[in-house]
Amino acid sequence: MELSVNPNILQISPYIPGKPVEEIQREFNLKKIIKLASNENMLPIPENVREAIKDELSQVHAYPDSDNFYLRRRLAELNGLQPEQVIVGAGSVELIHMLVRTFLKAGERVLTSEKTFSLYKIATTEFAGQAAFLEAPMDENLRFDLEAMTRLIDEKTKIIFITNPNNPTGTFVPAAAIRQFIQKIPMDRIIVLDNAYQEYFDDPADYLTGLDEIRSGKNVVVLRTFSKVYGLAGLRVGYAMARPEIISILGRVKAPFNVTRIGQRAALASLENDDYKNRSARMNRANKAKLLGQLQSLGLRVLPSQTNFLLFFPGCDVNELNLRLLKEGVIIRPTAGFGIPEAMRVTVGLEEENDFFIKKLKKVMPGK
Repeated sequence: MELSVNPNILQISPYIPGKPVEEIQREFNLKKIIKLASNENMLPIPENVREAIKDELSQVHAYPDSDNFYLRRRLAELNGLQPEQVIVGAGSVELIHMLVRTFLKAGERVLTSEKTFSLYKIATTEFAGQAAFLEAPMDENLRFDLEAMTRLIDEKTKIIFITNPNNPTGTFVPAAAIRQFIQKIPMDRIIVLDNAYQEYFDDPADYLTGLDEIRSGKNVVVLRTFSKVYGLAGLRVGYAMARPEIISILGRVKAPFNVTRIGQRAALASLENDDYKNRSARMNRANKAKLLGQLQSLGLRVLPSQTNFLLFFPGCDVNELNLRLLKEGVIIRPTAGFGIPEAMRVTVGLEEENDFFIKKLKKVMPGK
């Protein structure tokens, strides 16, 4: 029997994550594998978070707090907001879907840049079809081109996603430019600042957190995550901050019990350990600088990055190079799915992981 399917779903190009270690082990029968494909924090989580997780295991027979009360309260306190200005989701991905489902009406559009996080397109297409999604070109430095985006805004534009720093390019837009952009946008539109990599940014003075814009009553939504610098990617915890009216409406579509007990407890414990967060950021900065130099010493073009990854251009067949690396036990991320088929993205790992990657890259690069 032929199934009847929502036609929007057939327009979606599925999100393709980096291959898991287990799959590569089965396929190539390798003993040593490093995965630098998913922008994870490679440092083991701190002891206080481990203890919180262990303690919560005795309660997993019970549903979690659907309101995420304690986590929202602590996030609000740390960001100078009220708890009613915070909503917690199963990673930023759930929150992106919630934003589109909640605020995009028939005939309206989502606007973002090309060469950015593909979930904006997936969420929009699922809900409203590809015609509701619009991408502006990037500038010559592979950054969000806010002037190009401004030219595309019309009465149909409803939600605008700005990823800063951007995934997968690692590039950023200075705070002043985003402030000016926000000032030009009609008040009835929603501007989403996806700040997943905020903690890795080098110069806080040149970074727009979006919190002042929220306090001043603008329709700005800030997305943050525990998956990166806090090292909790496997627990799927993210959060959004906005005006109380926006958060209240989002709460109507939030799935009950959407964040696990362990996820909530681990996130709370993470917020009490600035040493781990700061150590992760320092390690990333040092290892990224070394890895950047190693890639450049091979004659490769590498984009400057304000994140925990680097985008580089190998100057050869990316698919062939990726297969060679996989056979050597190295998993990184080709970026064709992001609209950059000539490049690859490598996560900044521990020093020994980065060195292993460079060793294998030298081995398999054509002409090296």
